Amino acid sequence: MKVQKSKRYALFATLIATFLFGTISGMAQRRIPVEEIALPIKGNCPNPIAITLNATTPNVVNADFTPAMLAAPRSFLNDPAPNKSFLYTFQWKRPQRCCEITRAVLTVKMKSNQPGQSKTSADAGNDGFALMHLGTAIPGYSGLYGPWPFNVGQPVTKTLILTAPALSYLNSHGTVSIYVQDDTMVLSATLQISGCCLTTPSPRSAEESNNQQ
Repeated sequence: MKVQKSKRYALFATLIATFLFGTISGMAQRRIPVEEIALPIKGNCPNPIAITLNATTPNVVNADFTPAMLAAPRSFLNDPAPNKSFLYTFQWKRPQRCCEITRAVLTVKMKSNQPGQSKTSADAGNDGFALMHLGTAIPGYSGLYGPWPFNVGQPVTKTLILTAPALSYLNSHGTVSIYVQDDTMVLSATLQISGCCLTTPSPRSAEESNNQQ
């Protein structure tokens, strides 16, 4: 009886040893790709980026605006003339391929070239503001002034954190276009973008990125 038990224990030990040897041998022969290793992500970015784009010389991507917007008289920075709309496209060039913008803040400083009698009056009172993409206004951005009435030279500053759709267009197309209606002077416009790249930029791409600031 004792001999039979000893034989069973010996057989069981042999099976365990064979299984372990085969498993360890197989792991040694197969290198597990890095992609299959579920490493914990702590939110650290290997190469964070922060860039400020400033509206300077006229830059308009026509595809972002409607034919009516493009056909109307157009103003530039610090233009005091009424009845002229302001159009501008911020363009971001990726310093590397694996980059994503996770936050963008748009700041536009303006003042009225005419007084505003009401929200619907034909002077500066009814002026609006829009972020544009492929001829369509991105939801969430609209009016400029209030309360009414106000005098000529009424200052207004729009500071906007870009919504998810606007960020999506910025990441996919590298552009954000703004439209300011016709009786408002644009004093300055800046777009501050921040995000993460998975690789470090090459010397040439880093230089191009710096030239955007």
